[in-house]
Amino acid sequence: MRRQYRRLLDMAATGAWRRLPSYRSARHHLRAGPPPGTGTDPPPAPPGPAAGPVEAPATPRDTRLFLRAIDGDGDGFEYAMFLNAAERRLLCLFQPGPHLEGHPGLTHGGAIAAIIDSTLGTCALAVAGRVMTANLSIDYLAPVPLGAVLLLDGRAERLEGRKVFLSCHVRSADGDTLHARATGLFIRPDPAKHRAQEGEGGR
Repeated sequence: MRRQYRRLLDMAATGAWRRLPSYRSARHHLRAGPPPGTGTDPPPAPPGPAAGPVEAPATPRDTRLFLRAIDGDGDGFEYAMFLNAAERRLLCLFQPGPHLEGHPGLTHGGAIAAIIDSTLGTCALAVAGRVMTANLSIDYLAPVPLGAVLLLDGRAERLEGRKVFLSCHVRSADGDTLHARATGLFIRPDPAKHRAQEGEGGR
């Protein structure tokens, strides 16, 4: 995994790709807003109605992102994400740990779905701002051994109003095996409904 990680860091050094921070809680992830496409300066606002930082809802301080719920280095989801904003594309280097077992020695399908959902969701966040998963369709093509190194390639295919349509391919790090492919639909919350719900909650 380290060799693949160094390769992705070399790609990021060219300026087209950016290594994304790894957050433990959703409120930190959302407050960061849509990630910038290049460099290390504070994120610029992307074009469109979703521009600007995203306000995270109030949550208890002990909440944690699902992918960061397992303590212990290498035991759960080990991953790093790299964004190319210009191409609306995100690469996720992923290695499933022993606590993600389904069949003996193999990664649980739900764990694969979770990393695909996070890959596409992070890509959609970069493209459109705050989004929610509306649909996720996955074809599982080959089992994933625990400890295998995978590369997820997520892309925003098109935007239609508040909808973001994405695709993802899950391959072995050497590219020889296609383990899964997926499509996803993510939707930006309706601002009017969101404001109305916040008003009702504050009464």
